Amino acid sequence: MCPNSRSPRSKRKFRDWKLIKLLNVPSGEAVGAEILTSVFVKYSPTAPFEVRRLSPPYQKWLSHPNCVSHTATDTDSVSIFYSRSLTDFRLNFDPIIDEYHHNDFVEDIQYFHYPFQVSSYTADAALAVDGLFDLSRSDLPVQVMPPKEALNDEGRLTEKDKLTLYAFVKYPMLSDLELSRRTGISRPTISGKRTKFFQSGLLSREAYVDWQKICCELMSFYQVKIRHGHDREDLSTVYQAFRRIGAPLFSYLQPGEIFGAFLSIGYPDLKSRMDKELRTLSAQGLIKERPMLVIMPLTEIRSIKIDYAPMVAKMLDIEKEI
Repeated sequence: MCPNSRSPRSKRKFRDWKLIKLLNVPSGEAVGAEILTSVFVKYSPTAPFEVRRLSPPYQKWLSHPNCVSHTATDTDSVSIFYSRSLTDFRLNFDPIIDEYHHNDFVEDIQYFHYPFQVSSYTADAALAVDGLFDLSRSDLPVQVMPPKEALNDEGRLTEKDKLTLYAFVKYPMLSDLELSRRTGISRPTISGKRTKFFQSGLLSREAYVDWQKICCELMSFYQVKIRHGHDREDLSTVYQAFRRIGAPLFSYLQPGEIFGAFLSIGYPDLKSRMDKELRTLSAQGLIKERPMLVIMPLTEIRSIKIDYAPMVAKMLDIEKEI
């Protein structure tokens, strides 16, 4: 049996084992979002996860539609928010973090804004698997999604577009026929919009892997600043360096900084690779300070959320239940 014929069966097996969850991820311009914000929080010793989990602000944070991703341990969390604007982010986020401070949960908090119109994005789960298992695949291109301008009047989504896009995000594994039944939109229209959204980059297909069930030990999130006066080649050099530190998961790149995550098989390997790459980058004058780094042992992760559907429903004003 050829490898290609085994592939669908393998995918079903991985889904049955709950190793892989396939996602349809919307771009910022698809939902009218202007910025993506990463939020790094260091918690006080008196606020472990079990204490935070029972609090109203935690429930507000985790259930907020704009929060599309959240990974937390007893001591740290890293979240990702989509927002229409900086003002929109502050209006939604500041009251929640005020409650966190009022409850003495927070030791330190840092957030970084990535405007979609100047930021590039890479989803690197396939590269992470290739690196962890030493597969040495040569057919895994680095897919950097370039910045996109906001939709103009001609490209703005119709109400039918919005409902269909929401359906694709909420039910990434359903057939066009089933989506037609749920939305009331004809099957040919559903099929045509699927092609349109993916070809235009309004949607991208990604695999979320349950890394806790795979042979690696650490997940690290980083935020690195690049020296002033850099160019695109310098940004690419720093990005490539962090891809060599661990098995890359994703990266957001904008002029002056990069936010991303990678996996490591253990701390000694992580430290050795990190020190080597940082020495090289410092010698080249590309960075002047160590990156912000949050290291999470996979066995100590207490909460993971990744869900774009509520954000799409809110941003596109979808009221119909499907």
